[in-house]
Amino acid sequence: MRRTIQGLCALVFSLMFLAVGGCNSGGAVFESTRDFPPGTGFQQFTIKVDETDRRYSVFIPRDYSPQKKYPAIVFLHGVLESGNDATKNLGVGIGPHVRDQAATWQFITIFPQSPNDWTSPDKQRICIAALDDVSRRYNVDPDRVILTGLSNGGEGTWIIGAAYKNRFAALVPIAGFSAKDCCDRLTGIPIWCFHNSMDFLVPAGGSSDMCKRINDAGGNAKYTEASGFGHGGWDDVYTDPEVIKWMLAQRRGATAGKSAASVP
Repeated sequence: MRRTIQGLCALVFSLMFLAVGGCNSGGAVFESTRDFPPGTGFQQFTIKVDETDRRYSVFIPRDYSPQKKYPAIVFLHGVLESGNDATKNLGVGIGPHVRDQAATWQFITIFPQSPNDWTSPDKQRICIAALDDVSRRYNVDPDRVILTGLSNGGEGTWIIGAAYKNRFAALVPIAGFSAKDCCDRLTGIPIWCFHNSMDFLVPAGGSSDMCKRINDAGGNAKYTEASGFGHGGWDDVYTDPEVIKWMLAQRRGATAGKSAASVP
């Protein structure tokens, strides 16, 4: 029943989103770094996951050097950006901000793409396979990988973060459904969760409750509830210098055992 409600919510959101004119063009985001040095800017690759070819995009900093380790962000899109074109998922969320800051953006930023949502193990393998492939191609610092996502990707951040906690330095879920079964496995990793207080599609109470449960279990979850209306808020998160600074400061295992109050 819960999954059916989520599916209906996703459909409603998709229709509303299209009705107000869509979003940034993922293709325009991808093309924005064509004048960057070869091998940098937005790139596309293909991986095989469960015997199926899956495409993904990645942003490589303009000054990339293989002699230097780089922090990374793995971004999980919402249901409207699903598919296998490795482009549509660039147009909403962190992609447009990376485009706008491309000259100085220092994260290797990975954009896996699910054919629908991020809640099942086969979809989660797409995320991890993209991270693994980028880590083979480029010098990703394994201790500085952030997992973040919006809407269904926010829920995926909870689920994949719990299933592969040893792979990430921190989690930043935004406006996602809760995943209460994961709470006990989300201790020991810094989390900064965001949600609009007046989100009529995915109620903010789920995110608030997730953070409370994680902290009650001894975790490190900070919750920020914005006063915004509607299902969104991710643009404010990804353009907030304090959020970017916080993500840059995280190191895998560095805050295990600290209380939530110690998370900035």
